Amino acid sequence: TSAFGCDTTITEFVDVYPIPDAEFTPDPNNSTTAALPKFQFNNESTVNPVLGSQITKNQWNFGILAALDDTSTMQSPLFFYPSDTGRYEVELTVTTQYGCSDVTKHEVIIGPDILVYIPNAFSPDGGGPDENDGFRAVVNDGAQTYHMMIFNRWGEVIWESADREEEWDGKYGTNTFHNGVPYDNRKDVPQGVYAYYLEITSWNGERFKYTGTVTLTR
Repeated sequence: TSAFGCDTTITEFVDVYPIPDAEFTPDPNNSTTAALPKFQFNNESTVNPVLGSQITKNQWNFGILAALDDTSTMQSPLFFYPSDTGRYEVELTVTTQYGCSDVTKHEVIIGPDILVYIPNAFSPDGGGPDENDGFRAVVNDGAQTYHMMIFNRWGEVIWESADREEEWDGKYGTNTFHNGVPYDNRKDVPQGVYAYYLEITSWNGERFKYTGTVTLTR
């Protein structure tokens, strides 16, 4: 509108292009071990096909801070990490032919290989070395979960634990309370051979089972 009240109007049309939605899934799902430190990254990114929009560029960064070759422009790349344990933040940027882009990130874990040592005897009466006073499986950090069970000759569970640091001290029963104070009311089991069952889960969700016997001496 001019100072004298004269006006005119013009109308133009503009194209509004959709923003893509970046998404991907690592396979194995988020974790593996140093024995096979590789991931297949499955690109699940999408974009509304309005005005012919499609994703034309995929830019990956696999999160190795000191490396220069930890990138890819493939749609769903396979990537090998160093055979060291660690956590890496993987970033995917997707872009359409119109320059519209989106970014997503997921963490992947390279865990240690599972190492398990299970002794075959112990003496909870203190007659031997201190490390023989209790029984437990020695498991490294490659295990995400841990569950140990001890059975008597009749197949009855007499002790179990999900704590890898907890040791069986050769007793059976449950603690009670005396005048509101915890009281160890458990009984010593007799000298003999007892069966164990151990189940652990690795960082990539794989389950490992171990069975055997342990000799208790007094």
